Amino acid sequence: MKSKYSSVKPVIVLIYSLAIVGCTYTVMPNYVPTIKEYDAVSLKDVSVIIVNAEKDSSVYAIPTDTGSKTSIRGNRQAWSTMLVEALAKELAKRGAWVSSRAPVTLSLALPEITFSQTKELFRFKVKVLVLSSMGWQKNYEGIAESERSGMESVTAMANRTAGQALAEAVKTMLVDAEFLSQLSKK
Repeated sequence: MKSKYSSVKPVIVLIYSLAIVGCTYTVMPNYVPTIKEYDAVSLKDVSVIIVNAEKDSSVYAIPTDTGSKTSIRGNRQAWSTMLVEALAKELAKRGAWVSSRAPVTLSLALPEITFSQTKELFRFKVKVLVLSSMGWQKNYEGIAESERSGMESVTAMANRTAGQALAEAVKTMLVDAEFLSQLSKK
């Protein structure tokens, strides 16, 4: 005889268990997926350095999009480091020369990271501030959602979704004509 609870996915049980006990866990994007779109964007005449502008390395509670507290923790400086590496990789893949001797410096910061969840989805949203050594600045956003599955731990799913949110922010930059024009200024 099957129990009426036997069809409950293990991850849902784990999530509710963590909520009841009040456990917290730290999310760290361990991989930012490469962007397959926009390969036709040519940056062969671009020379740029990309740096992490986040100075606070403390772990803090990532709020929901409405400002409520969650048990999810994050480190903006570590996330921003992942973002810098992902953007540098994508620019280099399109022909840019990414070097510490470049005439243009882009500084990246993550002034806001939010998390929300429903019964079916995890969602991370990142806001990225890009500052140029030429005096230009602009905000970008990356949003990623992931369905819960019984095959992946909650932490692995959160880390994966966080990496996807950073990739979405990079993608937003790559399609912005204003961003691309700033890369060419000397």
